[in-house]
Amino acid sequence: MLRLAATAFAAFQLMSFSALASQCPSMAAAIDAALANADVTEEVRVQVIELRDQGMAAHEAGNHAESEALLGQAQALLPN
Repeated sequence: MLRLAATAFAAFQLMSFSALASQCPSMAAAIDAALANADVTEEVRVQVIELRDQGMAAHEAGNHAESEALLGQAQALLPN
């Protein structure tokens, strides 16, 4: 019974990790789309692009928590 519970938990963690991993590119795409039409200063535009690029670099390195944090910071700089 314990082995079954451990296997189920491991499967759940793997599914959660996969969900996080696929969220990063979606966030980056949303940033790109919003930035294309955003009325922001050049300074803010540069900050958003830098954070987006750093976020995707973290994603590619496998650090999805850092990636989401950086991409979230980029999104926060854009108007809703």
